[in-house]
Amino acid sequence: MNSLERIVAAIKLEKPDRVPVTTLSIVRSLRVAGFPTEECLYNPEKMVEGKLAGAERFEDDAVVAGTDLFVEAECLGSKVKVYEHTPVVVDYFIKDKSDIKKLKMPNPKNDGRMPYVCKEIELLKKKLDNTKIIVPVTGGPFTTASQLYGPEQLLIATFEDPEWVHKLLRICTDVSLAYWEELIKAGSHAIVALEPFSSNTILSPEQYAEFTAPYLKEIFEFSWSKGVVGVNHTCADTSLIWDQMASVGALALQLDHPISMKECKEKVGKKICISGNVHPIDYMLYGTPEAVYWKCRDVIEEAGNGSGFILGSGCDLNPRTPEVNILAMVQAAKDTVYNDDLSVSFIRESYPRPAGNA
Repeated sequence: MNSLERIVAAIKLEKPDRVPVTTLSIVRSLRVAGFPTEECLYNPEKMVEGKLAGAERFEDDAVVAGTDLFVEAECLGSKVKVYEHTPVVVDYFIKDKSDIKKLKMPNPKNDGRMPYVCKEIELLKKKLDNTKIIVPVTGGPFTTASQLYGPEQLLIATFEDPEWVHKLLRICTDVSLAYWEELIKAGSHAIVALEPFSSNTILSPEQYAEFTAPYLKEIFEFSWSKGVVGVNHTCADTSLIWDQMASVGALALQLDHPISMKECKEKVGKKICISGNVHPIDYMLYGTPEAVYWKCRDVIEEAGNGSGFILGSGCDLNPRTPEVNILAMVQAAKDTVYNDDLSVSFIRESYPRPAGNA
């Protein structure tokens, strides 16, 4: 079974040969080739070289296209700069609500970084020849809106002027639909909608139902109508909205470190694939390989049985994440096998248990 087949089996809740793994070593992969992020953002050939170098070194089952969730907001006018290898928004386009009238629909074939991400996917498709899943990351509509107006201002507006927020979300969703169409044409197997500003720490379940879910549902249903899997990723605590997250048309949930994978598996894991959720900082950045390996085994035991599970980091890896820790995560997945009843077994212990970890 190759990497693409393995992940497809997990997404379809069928039997993979072993636990699939997506390390989310997105920008981290570029460092394998020695490329600074800023040199790759508008150079898809160099971006692909870096991503493939990371995929070969780490033996990841997925190759993530793009680098961040700000492409849509940047195309709509927000300013982005690269800090410590990672693009971030440094100036929001909307200073006053009346600025919404100044927003212009971008052309994904020509504007901003959209065509460069699409070209990256085209090149990856040719190089990988359907051996690994190609999955670009994008900003979800609510998150894109937050990067146009500012997260705090947008949250206040959900209370004071919800009608205006819905107008902004309509624009952001239309941008997502246009961008996703080109990502699909380029050859994506799946697309991730990143919604870090829709977690329980920011939105109530009622707000999620009003401002996030309907717009995500629209883009996920569009992607699936084209035969492309939608992946729903929301950072931080999402325990109050798992049912909603699993009901908006995505075929997989990508989950961050604060939640219990065991509880999530019990609640929604029989109807949707879940992925995660090793702490990207405490374990992946600062932990030892032994600690990473055994933490991964714990997560596999919590969520691996019954298929429908992909091991991974809770969020994208810091560019300085030690290579040995990424390899330890991948090894934990490689040390598993799925049985005919879809239970998962460990076939070896590749790392010793850390002292004090019985």
